[in-house]
Amino acid sequence: MNKYVIVAPVRNEEEYIEKTILSVVNQTILPSEFIIVNDGSTDLTREIIEKYLPANPWMRIMDRPPKEHSPGGGVVDAFYEGFNKINTHDWDYVIKLDGDLEFEKGYFEYLLKKFEENPKLGMASGTTYLVKRGKLVMDIMPDDHVRGPAKMYKRACWDAIGGLPSVLGWDTLDELKAQVLGWETKSYKDLVLIHYKPIGYKQKKIFKREVKAGERQHYLGYLPAFAISRGFYRMLQKPYVIAGILNIYGFIKSELAGSERIKDKDIIRHLRKKQKERLMLKRKLLN
Repeated sequence: MNKYVIVAPVRNEEEYIEKTILSVVNQTILPSEFIIVNDGSTDLTREIIEKYLPANPWMRIMDRPPKEHSPGGGVVDAFYEGFNKINTHDWDYVIKLDGDLEFEKGYFEYLLKKFEENPKLGMASGTTYLVKRGKLVMDIMPDDHVRGPAKMYKRACWDAIGGLPSVLGWDTLDELKAQVLGWETKSYKDLVLIHYKPIGYKQKKIFKREVKAGERQHYLGYLPAFAISRGFYRMLQKPYVIAGILNIYGFIKSELAGSERIKDKDIIRHLRKKQKERLMLKRKLLN
């Protein structure tokens, strides 16, 4: 039986952490280890986690002192606090999990089967659904984009990409690198992953959050036409108009300033090729 381990960096998740824990402990195939990194929580997160430790010896908690997080890098640093303490040295798969998720009992069994069926599959997840007005709404993303809140990595792929980079946009950069190296990445629409807090939820200041999104696109080497197109699409989402304008501003500001960009040209070429194909497809659909 393939072994998988879970590392979950969490911070102030008292509202949802129990849903995530119950989703894990009720899996049809249990993990060898479930390490929850309590990343400086100031609410009841730790107390809720502690309730489940006695009955689940494969589950444990690690405390990390409160720190000022850098966007993107903070969660990766917290993840590695737990990853470096994994005792199951012969694990086959590792999952980076958020603490605001809920998923079905056969979630990981489903993914394990998909990995077994396709030796080229290096990274996978379900598809995130947000709760809006009491209904589940699919978070629309390309099928080859593995959802950042719950990423499952095959060990050979994990080793090939060198793990997670502690940078803004880590959850796109890792899969792009995997794709360049010949691995397939996939999110499965029929595997529901309820995500209670959307991306950017923790960054309450709209200006900072949306500008950072544009800066992230520059850092990853987005095709300018695609970045601008995404900005216009973002204008149609809450907060309407201003979010898209700030996205575009962040991208253009970084472009004009010559801000840092990833150094791997193969990844940038691969990303821009995919973005050109998506722009061409949109153009065909509009004609």
